[in-house]
Amino acid sequence: MQSFLMDFSETHRILAYLIIFIGILIEGEIVLVLAGVLSRNGYLDFFDIIFFSFIAAVIHDLIYWGIGRKIAARFGGNAAPKGKFLFFKLEKIIGFLESLKRGNGLYIFISKFVWNLNRVVLVASGYMKTPFKKLLSYSVPASLIWSITFVSLGYIFAHKTNILHQDIKTAAIFISVFILVIIVFEDALRRTLKKDIKKEI
Repeated sequence: MQSFLMDFSETHRILAYLIIFIGILIEGEIVLVLAGVLSRNGYLDFFDIIFFSFIAAVIHDLIYWGIGRKIAARFGGNAAPKGKFLFFKLEKIIGFLESLKRGNGLYIFISKFVWNLNRVVLVASGYMKTPFKKLLSYSVPASLIWSITFVSLGYIFAHKTNILHQDIKTAAIFISVFILVIIVFEDALRRTLKKDIKKEI
């Protein structure tokens, strides 16, 4: 496993960073944890990973905020929209609108750490016409902290378990269990955040 990773990182390093960049637009946490694991033995540079993941995370937020703006333009920002826009069920977004109307941009920051809620919050923010500067004021620090946190988790995990010295099957099992723990934690955080939002509505 080590020889494969070493060969790949030496010959395809730019491709590896491009995969990380694109991966964050799709499923960030798992990509960052794996990148952190690879940075442990120098297959990828720790700080380069954070830089590329930070830029990708901010772009991700701008894309989904922009989708919300398009929804607002399409429906006039008046009555609560129904049906679907792209791959979003618009009814799921409505629950956040009143909270976001009050200007509570903190949800943008917190939702960064809850993948399956983050995009809904961002789209809702765009729909409610949250100003671009305000979005960035929450997105930029959240993206930086998020990137450092998950890359560090992968790095520490690789250091403590010596995962890169294991055979591929054992490494895959260890990494899968670790990622499952992260998913369970994020789901618990999502449920807590949803309850808080319902109380405020």
